[in-house]
Amino acid sequence: MIKNYYTTRDAAKLLGISVRTAQQWLEKGYLQGWKTDGGHRRIRPSSVLRILKARGPLLPGLQRHDALQLLVVEDDAALLRLYRAQVSSWPFDVTLYTAPNGYEALVMVGEVAPDMLVCDLRLPGVTGFQIVRALCAMERYHALLIVVVSGLPAAEIDAHGGLPERVERLGKPIDFQRLEEIASTLTSQLRQSDGVPVDAQNGQDRFSKKQEATALAYYID
Repeated sequence: MIKNYYTTRDAAKLLGISVRTAQQWLEKGYLQGWKTDGGHRRIRPSSVLRILKARGPLLPGLQRHDALQLLVVEDDAALLRLYRAQVSSWPFDVTLYTAPNGYEALVMVGEVAPDMLVCDLRLPGVTGFQIVRALCAMERYHALLIVVVSGLPAAEIDAHGGLPERVERLGKPIDFQRLEEIASTLTSQLRQSDGVPVDAQNGQDRFSKKQEATALAYYID
């Protein structure tokens, strides 16, 4: 027998979300379907395909908003180890990605579509200033939470043109408690919105990694 529907478990697996989130998306109309006389949810395959097409490919195994997607850009290997140790102790789920330089960061932004970016300002090649300005200049990243971490004095940051108003700033040594608070608040906000992909709501196609890096590079001085 060929099914003309998905169960919520089927849809959740295909979309990389929890079964509960799939149920909520159906109730809110993000997914289209119906309930059987026995109360079982059935989802139209076309509505799942619509979201997959709008979202574009995610990394294998990526669970969208079952865990906070965090990208840390830092060229200091010892500091990256400290980030991993601190983030692993946070009392909520986080998928941590790291990039050692600005170019890899730009590629990874397009690849994993992070919810939150933590970026050093002093980086080899493409600097943190350039990364932040490029992302803030693109409408598709208006919801990306950006935190810069730097030991540079305010006067020196201003001399480099300053930072966009939406960017959070932390000094060094890093206040990991404050960083956790920022991440925790964002996680709560994403859960309240059921983690609905912004790209799926807007019907925008996600760029390929090469296209994303090229598009971002356009905004770099």
